[in-house]
Amino acid sequence: MTDRDVVDRVGNLFERAVIRLRRRRPHHKIPYATTIKGAPAVRIMYLVRPFLGKARQLQIDRAISSWQLRRSGRRPRTDGDASLPHVTPGAVAASDLFTVQGASQEACDRAWLAGLLEGEGSFLASWDGQSSYPVIKVEMCEQDVVERVADLLNTRLWVEAARTERWRPPYVAQIAGHHAAGWMGTLRPYMGLRRTAAIDAALAVYNPIRLTEVPPICVVPGCERPHRSRGLCNTHYCRSSRPQDRQVRGLHELVARPRQGSRPEDRASALIRSSWSRVPTCPVSALA
Repeated sequence: MTDRDVVDRVGNLFERAVIRLRRRRPHHKIPYATTIKGAPAVRIMYLVRPFLGKARQLQIDRAISSWQLRRSGRRPRTDGDASLPHVTPGAVAASDLFTVQGASQEACDRAWLAGLLEGEGSFLASWDGQSSYPVIKVEMCEQDVVERVADLLNTRLWVEAARTERWRPPYVAQIAGHHAAGWMGTLRPYMGLRRTAAIDAALAVYNPIRLTEVPPICVVPGCERPHRSRGLCNTHYCRSSRPQDRQVRGLHELVARPRQGSRPEDRASALIRSSWSRVPTCPVSALA
C-alpha cells in the first residue's frame, strides 16, 4: 500500500518491519510493505479465514495445503505454540474468536467493514448543484463481499457493466446523506490518515436538511397530497429536481431549515410571503 500509517499498523500487529518499495512509475506514490511467513503466517490465515470472502478463503486453503505438503515428513515449527499443528480452519470458529477477544458480533462486523473500506472504499462529498452530502461507496468484483457490505450498511447491491471485455463486472454498494454521515462518524476512529481526511472533508461541507416537524400533507399551497419527504408530496418531491421547478426545491428548505426559536405560525407567515404565494395554484389532477 501507499499509506505508510496503515502499513505501520499492520507491521506492529505482525511484529514485523515495514520496508519501502520502488515506484512502478515515476508519477506513482511510494509503496510500503510488510511480510509474515511460515508458521506465524499460517496461524494468522487460520484466524482471519472465517471473516474473508470465498476468493480469499480459497487462496488461504491453497497456501496452507502447499505449506503442509512441503513440510511433510518433519515436525512443523510452531514458534513456541504447540497447538498450531493441530489447528484446522474448522477448529478456529468465528464464535471462538469472539469469546477470546471479548468482542460482540456488532463490534467485529464494524471492524471488518472498517478494514474493507480502508482498502476498497471511497468517502466522498457529492454535490447536487446547491448542497453537498456525504457518500460511502464500495465497488468490487467479489459479489459475496459486496453483499456483506450492503447488508451491514442496510442498502441495496447492483452490478455495473465491465469496463473492458477481459474484466469482470463490478458490484457496487453505496449510501448517502444522513445515513452515510452516521457511518462516517462511527468508522472514523478505525481509519488511517488519508481516509480520515476524506471523512472530515465530506462532513465539513455537509449541511443536512432535516424536518424539525414533519407535516401531514405537502407544504405546497393548494396541494392536499400526503407528505413523502422534505415537506413535499411524491409529485412535488420528484419535480424538485427539475430545473424549471426550482421554486419547489427552495420551498422545502424554507420548511426544513426554519430560524432558531421560530414558531410554526412564524414559518406559516413566511411561507405566505414566499414566491409560492404569488404562483397560481392548480388542481391536484393537473399535476398527475
